Amino acid sequence: MSKKEYPTTTPDWRTAVKRRTRFYVLMAVLLAIIFGILVFQFFARQQRIAPGSLISAVFASQDIKAGTVIMEGMIEIRDVSVLSVPDSHLMYKEQAIGKSALYPLSMGEVVLPEKLAGKVGGLVASRCPSGKWCVSVPLDWFIAAPPDLAEGDMVEIASSLPGGNPGETGFIAAGVQVVLIPENEGSPAFIFALDDQEALSLLYARSNQFQLLALLRPTEGD
Repeated sequence: MSKKEYPTTTPDWRTAVKRRTRFYVLMAVLLAIIFGILVFQFFARQQRIAPGSLISAVFASQDIKAGTVIMEGMIEIRDVSVLSVPDSHLMYKEQAIGKSALYPLSMGEVVLPEKLAGKVGGLVASRCPSGKWCVSVPLDWFIAAPPDLAEGDMVEIASSLPGGNPGETGFIAAGVQVVLIPENEGSPAFIFALDDQEALSLLYARSNQFQLLALLRPTEGD
């Protein structure tokens, strides 16, 4: 008997290779299109924040001491590169006017909101540095009149018992900022910015009749 011949059902390998090749070509074209779109979006974003792009920012037009309330003439608006100032910069003078500087600002320095204290309460509250307590210290608490102080000066406060041993004399507060100087001649008093421990030391010294002395450090040269 002769063997029956059956038609082959195995696909031609050449056809399979062509199909795979077309698939890979289509995938490569699709990936190239997606990559091109991503590159276009990237460069579009870069153009929007190009170094040549300008933005308005608030700058100090003079040196400003810590605790100073910002006034109109102390600041100015400049158009600068968007890449030259932090994202948190102020754009309008009104955002800074009436607030007090928590830190000294140099002329030409950009004014940032984190360097300002919001205007809360009265004049003293608006000038009191963050993290400090503002304390009124009458002039007659001192054994000698403090030197000719100005707002923003930094002083040291020393204390001693009357007739006590000079070795027991010591500083009870260091780096104390003068917030306000006396204005009332009837009962003149300084407003000093102290931390909590310095305030307690001052209270202890006063209640135990210690003599106080305010010392002004000279301004450091360049």
